[in-house]
Amino acid sequence: MCPIIKKITLLFVFLFALNVNSQEKKLDSLKNILQTKIPDTTKLQVLANIVNSVESTSKEYSLYNDQFKEIAENLLKQKNLDEASRLNAVSAIGQHYVQKGFQVQYNDYISAIKYLNMSLPYFEAKKHRIYKASVLISLGVLYNKIGSAETATANNFKALRIFEEEKHPSGISYATQTIANLYNDQKKYKEALKFYLKTYDIYFKNEDLLLQDNIQKVLLFKNISKCYQELKDCKLSESYLLKALKLAKEINDFDSISEAYYEMGQFEIVCNANYNKALGYLQNSYSASEKLEKQAKSQISIGKVYIKLNAFDKAEIHLLKGLENGKKIKNLKFQKEATDYLVDLYKAKKQYDKAFEMKELNTLIKDSIKADLNKETLLKKQLQYDYENKEKLNKLLQEKKIDALKLQAQQKEATQNNLLIGLSGALMLVLFGGYFYYRNNKQKQAIDTLEKNQIKQKLLISQMNPHFIFNSIQNIRALINNHQNNEAVDYLDRFSRLTRQILENSNENYISLAEEVEMLENYLSIQQLLYDNKFSYNINVEEGIDQESIFLPPMLAQPFIENGIKHGLSNKLENGKINVHFYLKNDQLFFEVMDNGKGFDTDKKVSQHKSLAMNIIKERLVTYMKNKDFEVQTENLIHPDGTIAGAKVVFEIPYIYEN
Repeated sequence: MCPIIKKITLLFVFLFALNVNSQEKKLDSLKNILQTKIPDTTKLQVLANIVNSVESTSKEYSLYNDQFKEIAENLLKQKNLDEASRLNAVSAIGQHYVQKGFQVQYNDYISAIKYLNMSLPYFEAKKHRIYKASVLISLGVLYNKIGSAETATANNFKALRIFEEEKHPSGISYATQTIANLYNDQKKYKEALKFYLKTYDIYFKNEDLLLQDNIQKVLLFKNISKCYQELKDCKLSESYLLKALKLAKEINDFDSISEAYYEMGQFEIVCNANYNKALGYLQNSYSASEKLEKQAKSQISIGKVYIKLNAFDKAEIHLLKGLENGKKIKNLKFQKEATDYLVDLYKAKKQYDKAFEMKELNTLIKDSIKADLNKETLLKKQLQYDYENKEKLNKLLQEKKIDALKLQAQQKEATQNNLLIGLSGALMLVLFGGYFYYRNNKQKQAIDTLEKNQIKQKLLISQMNPHFIFNSIQNIRALINNHQNNEAVDYLDRFSRLTRQILENSNENYISLAEEVEMLENYLSIQQLLYDNKFSYNINVEEGIDQESIFLPPMLAQPFIENGIKHGLSNKLENGKINVHFYLKNDQLFFEVMDNGKGFDTDKKVSQHKSLAMNIIKERLVTYMKNKDFEVQTENLIHPDGTIAGAKVVFEIPYIYEN
């Protein structure tokens, strides 16, 4: 834990000292004091120390924390309580809620947020404003965890204002560093740098710091360096890295030294492309720490540099070690990075069997990472949803409480209206209940409908032809048997990429036009090989269309391209052509595919296949566009002499434009 956080947290504990030798004896002594007849003010101090000494996950903790609040509430009922004792009792209730929040902060973010918010009104007195600011910082951290970055930032700035007004240097430093980290996460490097530098000037400029403070100072230098590097100022980035390395050596903290050397290595790669110098720093990073996490990170980077230097055997040794250590500490990010480089390495060494094996492992790791990210995103959305619902409920309850107070005032002024007011209140409750019951049912129905539609979409998108997969594998085998290893690996890469794209996109309602075009490129190149290059193809996106900003439902075009290849070109042994065109007309996006084959309605199977494809597309587009009159336009292309020159299919694609 950051030493600054520790210092702030200690503010929550009342000063109470006992001259005992061990923590266990101290706790027993405190419990014994509770059994004696002592004033409530003293009892409150004793309970504060017990709560601070007991493990927060134990039943004892909750028991004593509840007693702590109970004694504080009893004190506030006393008529002749002096002002200092009253303020301490008010603060104690706030501390009770803070302790409850800290008790659940790692496994129930929403409850932790609730308790910390409940504590804030008890820290309004001037002497307790530092407590309030500290709680706001903790709330900022929790809001960020549930994906509410805007609320997190607002709380941190409120805390910063209080610390500045109270002229509290360590508090200001803690707040500015937390704000800087938030901006850094959002890739707002200029704003992050501003607050990192402010943190340094306020607290870390001091040379006389404790060991833990100096470790934080090394980290701060590293963060400042990273910001300058992202802002393309390599000179300043290097100067802060050198400061970090120098300080790490002075305090002789091995982990800090390892981290500083690692960042020096990355700097040489990014800013100077000096791989030999980078290699030296990275090897020093590996040697400095015995922690597997830092060793794995260094080993993978060393392997990467050796690849740049064409020292493939050395690269392989380090990458495999990095992969092994990544597995030991169950770090999927390290495992993915190591296998990424190992795939390229084995290709460069022409060890295609190992490249294929590593590619399969890499795919499994990516799937695991994606699953984890999906779970994390879903959890954040759920937590945010739960939090917003609880906030609405709290607001409603508060409104009811205010209404009840108004009702009491009206009852005192005019008792003759009691019956009318009671009936009105009851009616309002019925209306509120009916409204929320109706709204919840409508929301549930909407969610059920959406889920059914999404499942339907996934089933419709997952159309990979088993024959296509089988034929692809057979072609790969044939290439390997003919010793066409480079072609086999290239084909396998395309096939693997296409399969992955189809599986991934089956979970998406919209993908970018660029992703759709890439998927069609892979599909057509594979089909070319399957059909012995009997056709050529061209994919044209109209000039001026921003492919990264236009999002459309995935795989709408593929069935018609497949139809054109399989049936439209079935009469051609060579010189077939498939032309795909995406264009905008009156701000509407259109897809067009043309072939130079035998046209429509010349084969019953073609007609049936075309009809099936149209039905699938129409069903999907009706869901997206809510337009049952949607049509796919088809026509034969005609030569001047009246003979069929091919076929054309055109239809409108619904899209979203994100600028």
